[in-house]
Amino acid sequence: MVIVFTTKRNEIRNVEYSFSSTPYGEMLTAWCGDWLCYATFTQYLTREVALSKLQRLFPRATFTLTNRQENPIATRPRRILLAGTRFRHDVWRALLNMPYGSTMTYSELAAAAGHKSAVRAVASSVGCNPISVVVPCHRILPSSGGIGNYHSGTEIKRSLLQAEASA
Repeated sequence: MVIVFTTKRNEIRNVEYSFSSTPYGEMLTAWCGDWLCYATFTQYLTREVALSKLQRLFPRATFTLTNRQENPIATRPRRILLAGTRFRHDVWRALLNMPYGSTMTYSELAAAAGHKSAVRAVASSVGCNPISVVVPCHRILPSSGGIGNYHSGTEIKRSLLQAEASA
């Protein structure tokens, strides 16, 4: 998989998006050309909120609804574009380096990202991950125990973790 990190969100001009079914529920996916740039589940957020978050991510883009049915869960994307700050890039790189089926705490992720003393900011970056599942933010658990929160709902997080554990 080719990964491009950018801080230039305002330079993205055209984004295509679609809604598709996955084993975990409906997903909004978006592309900048051939680059997957956004993927999130909609049932907890709603379609409207998920689309609004996408539009805020690329504020100067024109958005086009398509029938494109590529599912990043079923078929790993060949190219992804991660738009955010350099700090968030550090966090998302650390997430991408996690082995399949593994978990870690926010503190462990902060250390892995090179920001050991910025646990809260790291947690915020996890929550702002624009490409759900591909950038595996669901693998981060609170040090106090339990499953913790997930922007697409704890039921989906639990299902993703169970699927990875049994694979």
